[in-house]
Formats: sequence, C-alpha cells, structure tokens
Amino acid sequence: MTNKKKILIETLHGSVAQLNELSSMTEGIDVYDAAGYVDTEFLMEALSCVNTFVNASNTVVQKISSLLAPDASTDEKKKQDEGKKWSVEEILKHCTLEDGVLKLPQVQFNKKSYAEAKKWIEEAGGSWQGGKIQGFTFPFNPERIFSILKEGKRCNLQQDYQFFETPTDVADWLVMLAGGIHEDDTVLEPSAGRGALIKAIHRACPSVTVECYELMPENREFLHTLSNVILLDEDFTKDSVGSYTKIIANPPFSGNQDIEHVRLMYERLEEGGTLAAITSQHWRFASTEKKCIDFRNWLKEVHGEVFEISAGEFKESGTSISTMAVVIKK
Repeated sequence: MTNKKKILIETLHGSVAQLNELSSMTEGIDVYDAAGYVDTEFLMEALSCVNTFVNASNTVVQKISSLLAPDASTDEKKKQDEGKKWSVEEILKHCTLEDGVLKLPQVQFNKKSYAEAKKWIEEAGGSWQGGKIQGFTFPFNPERIFSILKEGKRCNLQQDYQFFETPTDVADWLVMLAGGIHEDDTVLEPSAGRGALIKAIHRACPSVTVECYELMPENREFLHTLSNVILLDEDFTKDSVGSYTKIIANPPFSGNQDIEHVRLMYERLEEGGTLAAITSQHWRFASTEKKCIDFRNWLKEVHGEVFEISAGEFKESGTSISTMAVVIKK
C-alpha cells in the first residue's frame, strides 16, 4: 500500500470516528428552545451541515467507486457520440402524433440528443413504451402538449401547474382527517388535478357530489368524465361563491400558495365544517417571512391541527419535498 493510500485510509477512519462522536452528541437534544418554540435557527443550521456531510460522503463514494470502473475507452466514447447531433427543437419538430402516441423521427440520434429530447417529453407528461408501441404515451389527450413541443417550446407540467398527484393512501387518510364524508355534505376540491382526492371522497361516499376547480386543460378534460363531479372553473383563488361543509385539497406549494389557499378555503367553509389540506413544511419553520409568521399565528387562533406526512410519500408523484396535513374545523 503506497503512502498516499495509507493517508487516505487513516483520514477516512478519522472521519468515521468523528461522525460516531457527533451521533452520540445528539442524545438529550430536542428541537425546542427554552420558551417551548421550535428552535428554527438550530434546526436549519444542523440540517444544512448534515446535508453538506451527505453530499461530501456521496462524492467520496463516487470517487472511490470510479476506481473500480474507470472512464470508458476513447472508442466507446466515440460510439456514444455517433448519430445525428440534432437539437431538441429539431427532434421535436420532426416528431409525429399517431393515435395519441408521440413518435420520434426515424433517425439515429446520438446519446446526448436523445436524452435531452426524452427529458422534454417526460416533463410534458409522456412515458416511453417499447414493444409494439415504440413511442411516448400520455395519461391524457396530448394534442395541446404536442403542438407546444412541435414549436420547440418546453412544457413542464409539474412546474407550470404544480401538479403532484396525491397518492391513494394519503388521499384516503386526508378524507379520514376531515371527519369522513356523508351524503348530506357539500364538498369542494379546490385544485383537483386528475381527481385523486375526488376518488378518495367517492370511496368514502360514492353518491356525494364534489365541486372542484382545476387549472390544467388536460386534467379538466379528464375531470369531465368522472361521475358526481361538477367542474366550476379554472382558478379557485379568483372565485368566492359557494360554501361547503367539507373542503379537501392538495394545493400548489410554490411561493407560499399552499397557505394562501388554506386561508381562502377557510373563508368558503360553513360554520361547523372541516377543511383538510396538504401543505409544505416551509411555513412552519420560516422565521423571517411575515406571511408564514402570520399563518402560524392565525392557525392557533382558529385551533388548527397539524399532522406529519412521512418523507418520500410523494416520491412517485415526482417530488420529495416534506409535507404535512393541516386540519381546521370552523
């Protein structure tokens, strides 16, 4: 073993020992300050350091693993670069839509060109299907999306519409937190997506009618096919008509939209009614944002309850952001 290798091993042993020592230092520590409030300064600083540790550890693992799998040979790299070096815009311009399936042009692209085109199509909701299909399928009518892609424009549905579908287990749990659904309930779903929460509501009470809003055109088209559903309009935040005994929602998170939606839901709630909404955890820990501070104070005034949602519950929907459920009875 060379001197350089010995130094590396000794350093790694020292790092492991320090991490073990840090682990023992967490015993007896909680996340609350002397006044009983969450010590956000400590929590955010600790999480930031842990994240840095993890990133550094991953880098070391990749570096050492690369010793076992050195870079591809020059010939292999040349092979990967073979094929047409079309831009994403060129590829999409020559795509076709056949019976709802997006087909790539019959050209042998190089690896990078294909990967970039595939990413754009997947952002727009497409999924590659091999076998007899050999194209990208969509869970909705893709004509509008296809026309946008053909123009060489990006169409990231999750970014544009904040569409992260609620998993079935979480949806059923949220309906339970709202106190269940009964035939005489008036029910609102303010950002319905493709109806994950509506389906959970109907699993609890098939006969109840659910009124809803939805921004994304493809989702609105799908919602029209569901029974006992009334699609009121596109944007819930631009309407103030109607009151409900149950409001169940998974609103968009970016820019504190989630807490804005919750406050608007409360205004549309009848006396004695209950709302249950999924939110991010950002408002809970933001110590300098007035909107978040005001929301925390307001939540106490209306006796709102907060329930944790396990990390990773929305992974299949395309996000790993931490979430929680807010429940308020008016």
